[in-house]
Amino acid sequence: MNASGVDRLAMPHAKPTDCLNRPMRVKSLTLGLAAGIIGGLFGVGGGLLVVPGLVLWLGFEQRRASGTSLAVVVGTSAAASARLAGDGSVEFDVATVVFIGAVIGVWLGVRATGLIPSYWLARGFVAIMLASAVRLAFFAGDNAGDEAILGGAWEPVVLIGVGVVAGMLSSTLGVGGGVIYVPALVTLIGLEQIVAQGTSLAVILPTALLGSILHGRAGRVDWKVAVIAGAGAALGALGGAEIALGLSDVALRRLFAGFLMLVAVRMLSRTRASLEN
Repeated sequence: MNASGVDRLAMPHAKPTDCLNRPMRVKSLTLGLAAGIIGGLFGVGGGLLVVPGLVLWLGFEQRRASGTSLAVVVGTSAAASARLAGDGSVEFDVATVVFIGAVIGVWLGVRATGLIPSYWLARGFVAIMLASAVRLAFFAGDNAGDEAILGGAWEPVVLIGVGVVAGMLSSTLGVGGGVIYVPALVTLIGLEQIVAQGTSLAVILPTALLGSILHGRAGRVDWKVAVIAGAGAALGALGGAEIALGLSDVALRRLFAGFLMLVAVRMLSRTRASLEN
């Protein structure tokens, strides 16, 4: 057996994109485009689609998929937040305060990992999402901005709290912050749905950028795939944001409620499978 044959046997799990052929480029672009449309439409990063797509469709290892996903999310959040900001649908002061809370939450989540079973954290997360979905779909009026539960002097505290919760869940469960930010900003602060989504994307952008840099330094980002998928994500996000801007607030909230329910079902099935294993 020659040396090259030995090398091939010794490295059976080579990185899937050592040679980025045309099918891989097409898959990367398609995955990014789909994630971008979802991200721009609902104000989320799109990682809920990118991570399983990278693992199941492109053959990535889980940690490398998570790192690469964050780099793709940068494209989604940058394009969609820029489009929504141009329409005046981003509250940057709110986003800044939420981001401060998110940084704290990520740190706390890392410290708390292993202390609380992820199964119960996931079940609590699912309960929050389902409650938010029901309220957004059936109990929010035509003008959600007049129905804030907490606001005024409490607003900074609430915003930091939202960031902390989203940051903790993101670091412990690997879920995107948008599914927490958007319903919380609508329900607790009273932002319009489209403004909540734009503000959510403005928070996700620096978070994903920081995360992708850290993962990149650790060698967990496939930059070839990230650039191609990120370009597709940016294009898709512009389209998704354009669709969102054309919908009424009620229609957009109900669509987002349906999206939350789908995410909740996926989270339940994933945690149930991990518990059985």
